[in-house]
Amino acid sequence: MHPTCPVCGFIFEKETGFFFGAMYVSYSLAAGIMISLMALMWGILGIHPLKVFIAIAIIIVLTSTYNFMLSRTIWIYFFYEKKK
Repeated sequence: MHPTCPVCGFIFEKETGFFFGAMYVSYSLAAGIMISLMALMWGILGIHPLKVFIAIAIIIVLTSTYNFMLSRTIWIYFFYEKKK
């Protein structure tokens, strides 16, 4: 991530350890993706559970970088104060 926003100058790194809370957001996003995919693939489509597990593992690995950035962005917005 950039240290500051190139458009508005917002400082992303507030303090050391600020983004530890983003791990909980990341966990929630990943769990939501996994549960949704499991319900779709296993419950609705009737795919074998082992194939569902493998597909979910591959999808989670492929989306981990996006999940990392999105969780940090969500965490920042919990503490963002819009300037007037």
